[in-house]
Amino acid sequence: MAERDNLLAGRYRLLEKIASGGSAHIYRALDEKTQQIVAVKILKKELTKNYEFVQRFKKEVQASLKLRHANIIRAFDAGLDGDRYFIVMELINGRTLKQLITAEGPLPPKYVVSVAKKLCLALEYAHVKGFIHRDIKPHNVMIDESGEPYIADFGIARNMASNTITSEESAVMGSVHYFSPEQAKGERVDKRTDIYSLGVLLYEMLTGTVPFDADSSVAIALKHINEPTPELTDVPMSLNRIVQKATQKDKHFRYKTAFNMYEDLARALSDPDGEYVKYTESKRSKQHAQGAQAARPRRRLAKVARWAAVFAGLTLAVVFGIWGFIRGQVRAQMLVPQVVGETSTEASTILTDAGFHVRVIEENSDRAAGEVIRQSPEYGKSAAAGTDVVLYVSQGVGAQKMPSVTNMPVDRAKQILRSAGLTATIVEEPEGEISIGYVLEQSPPAGADIAAATDVVLTVKVSTEGYLITVPDVTGQPLPDALSMLTDSGFSEVKLYEMDDEGYGGSLSGEVYSQDPESGSELMSSKPVSLHYWAYDYPDYIYTGEVAVRADRDQTSVQVGIVGEVDSVPVCSIVADTLVEEGTHQIELSPLSVDADTPTVQAELVVYVDDVPLQSRHVELERVD
Repeated sequence: MAERDNLLAGRYRLLEKIASGGSAHIYRALDEKTQQIVAVKILKKELTKNYEFVQRFKKEVQASLKLRHANIIRAFDAGLDGDRYFIVMELINGRTLKQLITAEGPLPPKYVVSVAKKLCLALEYAHVKGFIHRDIKPHNVMIDESGEPYIADFGIARNMASNTITSEESAVMGSVHYFSPEQAKGERVDKRTDIYSLGVLLYEMLTGTVPFDADSSVAIALKHINEPTPELTDVPMSLNRIVQKATQKDKHFRYKTAFNMYEDLARALSDPDGEYVKYTESKRSKQHAQGAQAARPRRRLAKVARWAAVFAGLTLAVVFGIWGFIRGQVRAQMLVPQVVGETSTEASTILTDAGFHVRVIEENSDRAAGEVIRQSPEYGKSAAAGTDVVLYVSQGVGAQKMPSVTNMPVDRAKQILRSAGLTATIVEEPEGEISIGYVLEQSPPAGADIAAATDVVLTVKVSTEGYLITVPDVTGQPLPDALSMLTDSGFSEVKLYEMDDEGYGGSLSGEVYSQDPESGSELMSSKPVSLHYWAYDYPDYIYTGEVAVRADRDQTSVQVGIVGEVDSVPVCSIVADTLVEEGTHQIELSPLSVDADTPTVQAELVVYVDDVPLQSRHVELERVD
């Protein structure tokens, strides 16, 4: 690369090309302003000649800059330098999930569940923000050196993912193995498209192969449309049922939200029978099963004829076979190999190759997670071929007490939590007397009694550079205009609080009464702006179901919101805002005026605990007469 081409936008020094794809080249680069090593993705020149694509690219890049989640690769900057469109992102040192699967084959179920849970939470965050990825596949998931997953290509993936099968198979082959049926048919997609693709990804992590393959992308797409996902064997039944539910042909039969899938994954290993995973098979799956059933009678006569021809031979073979079996059983006593100290995967391979069956039992231990602690029968014992060998495998030190991870780098904190069987949700905070990238606070606190599947919230200090935006004055503005001003300023999350306008005769309907923070304040772009506005003259609707929240400490902030849009701007209307004491609480909700005239409306309900969205569900609101 010529020296004059090494510096992009007068700031990013391109050091080396680290990857190339169908649409872009990726470089390792130095941000000479911050001295930070970053990744720079530069679109291939042939794509910059398509005006429509460039306009969509610009719009989606601006949207992708607003996503701030611990398991989504962060975009820092984007722009045009000469004829080069580029995006600057955080650099993840590691490899793609596809590369990991290719190298390792089927991954351990415990690690698969850990990765899938984090991907679910990342997708839930993006979906609540109004973004659909549309191209979830292992090629778009980076795994860092500590095993942490990160989703890539938010924004660009929306533009590059095709909704139809084209004649250019090379352009779609990379994604067609993970297409949802609605994508393959060119139909409208929604967040359940991402859930289907995540189900396919989960299948591949567990088996090392994709569920559908063929000689052409069209043939693969037709399998996604017509054939049920193959049943998984040799994994907990719970994981098979989760995959089956996520990959239903009819999206209405899949998980409603990524968080619903996360909830089932959180129980998958502790409750491996999976009876709690409830779903109904789609009509397409049922038709396929019925077709197979109907075909059986047509094959029955042919089978009878074949069996009659060999019956006499089988009778004679059985006589000699029984004697051979008895002698074989006497000879089939073999020495059990030594597998203590091996990883669970390596030990299973050794024993299977030797002719034994393997059963794994996990238990807490100070040995490394995944290491075989002991075996039964022991090394050197004799056992018949096909005998079960029980492997007792370490799952780490356990998590009876919450470890202390404050005042340490976030990567180290996540590593400690992971060894204790815990996952972490990251909240960013620019204020605080601590180094950037270190943990300010943790919840639950150190020493608290916790369950093995508990999620931990870590508040991490971040730099204010590029984050802080001056809040505009939107008081007195009609709500749509106020939202437009906020989004134009760079804010991506708005919480709405409805106020009763009856005393004013409805004359102020839709007008913003107050805002938080006040105009002129500086606020991180990822933080929500709250607007109190006078209610519209619409019918009131309310969710009558129960909303239960568990608080780990006194004075825990709890908010419940209904996700929606105002003039295409994503918003969250708050219907409960309270402080609760330690313990479990039922949250009382307020009605919300909705522009509808039906007995019920469908909605998405989100529960925030200390401003972190920890629950999301599809609900039905009932009209208040």
